[in-house]
Amino acid sequence: MTMAPDEYDFIIAGGGTAGCIIARRLIQRTDARVLLLEAGPSYPPFLLDVPLLSTRLGYLLFSWRHQTTPQPGLGGRSVILPMGKVVGGSSSIHAMISVVGFDRDLDAWAAAAGTTGWSADELAAYIERAFDGPEASLGLQAPRYHSAFSEAFLEACEQNGLRRQEPLSSSVAGTCGYFPMLQKDGKRYSVTRGYIDDLAKHSRLTIRTGAHVRRVLIEGGRAVGVEFTWRRRRRISRSRREVIVSLGAFGTPQILMCSGVGAADHLQACGIPVHCDLPGVGRGLSDHLRAPVLYRSGRTSPASLRRLPAAIARFLLHADGLMTSNCCESGAFLSSQGGAVDLQLITHFQSVHDARAVDLECSLVRSHSRGTVELNQADPFGPTRIDPQYLSDERDTETMIDGILQIRDIAAEPALRKFPLYEETLPGTAIRSRAELGHYLRQHATTAYHPAGTCRMGTDEHAVVDHELRTRGIEGLRIADASIMPTLPAGNTCCPVIMIAEKAADLIIADA
Repeated sequence: MTMAPDEYDFIIAGGGTAGCIIARRLIQRTDARVLLLEAGPSYPPFLLDVPLLSTRLGYLLFSWRHQTTPQPGLGGRSVILPMGKVVGGSSSIHAMISVVGFDRDLDAWAAAAGTTGWSADELAAYIERAFDGPEASLGLQAPRYHSAFSEAFLEACEQNGLRRQEPLSSSVAGTCGYFPMLQKDGKRYSVTRGYIDDLAKHSRLTIRTGAHVRRVLIEGGRAVGVEFTWRRRRRISRSRREVIVSLGAFGTPQILMCSGVGAADHLQACGIPVHCDLPGVGRGLSDHLRAPVLYRSGRTSPASLRRLPAAIARFLLHADGLMTSNCCESGAFLSSQGGAVDLQLITHFQSVHDARAVDLECSLVRSHSRGTVELNQADPFGPTRIDPQYLSDERDTETMIDGILQIRDIAAEPALRKFPLYEETLPGTAIRSRAELGHYLRQHATTAYHPAGTCRMGTDEHAVVDHELRTRGIEGLRIADASIMPTLPAGNTCCPVIMIAEKAADLIIADA
């Protein structure tokens, strides 16, 4: 059957990490015609391929500048939440840390889904498909550059009783090492590079950049297309099989609610006709919180201006050296109470807070606080109301304090005493009591850029998608991104999102 120009078999709303992967698998393994919609521009290699450069420019030039509501747990501060706004999404701008080893978390997903298909053993095949198998499009590599600070930190960790692990995985507490990175030959290797670049001119794939999705079109309880703005005009494209929403933990719930899928009372208050009363949409927001522990360093930063010309020349000639670094090469996974991993330490050889300082960052990777994403009643299609409710659960504060104390213990080891570290500038050595450290967290903690869980998978009344990622109550509408995570993994979320997308592709193709 001949299709109309604006009709496709599948429409993917969101050309980020998950959307690019699903688009490739659909083109590769079906005869479908696919439309991929991305609000940002195409991937600019001259800016984002260079790791050290891209970690600074990406968040400034190619991100959504989401912002939280004032957070009582953070002293009334609002936090900027930059998520990727470019083909490849956050995989095109993040720090490239790509740890695996989430077995405990994935088995919890299987329990939440209430069925087979989501256990660690069953999902291992999708990590292999992405990184190691015959269809592998990506690769994880050890950092090519090791800063003196990273080396000293890891030596101090071992002196403190931690075990060296290469590559570093989040599955075992009490380990330290260099993080595996989403790179190839010293350059960033986002899903754009691995999944989309060679398909950019494929006859069955249409990629529209600068396309802002407004809502999914729903007729008779079925998703039949998408309304979006492109080149300053409102447009509609229709789908014959499915619409897949992959707009992330903030964008996906907004588009669902703007489409009439969400809590009926909230939609009605926003003047949006209700297609499906699904109260879990926008609920259960979880994020990793982080706080810096800064020490003034007696060494000039590797990224000081006087060293950059030589570093850039080396990168251009050999794709090696400082410019291949993400600035946060090494770290550790810890347990605050001797059980499962709940803390991640990440080093920065130059702090964004103070160019003369190094940063030992403490990240809470098993948060108990939960928040919400809601529409702005005055402008439902504008910026959403994002309320992570950081540190609303006192257990999170106590765990973060334990992490800061462990960082201080590591920094006191001989390897870091001889680095040298002159003084602790944040929180400050004078701050010793748990009450003072709690106050410090409220003044300085911020996001680690890992939001998830706002359209979670499950079987209870607050679940939004089932175990096949189909939206409850609406046919032909599937969700595939970090929003479906029942719980947030104890580590960086890039690899879990890649895995979700690979599995989603299998589920979609099986139903096609």
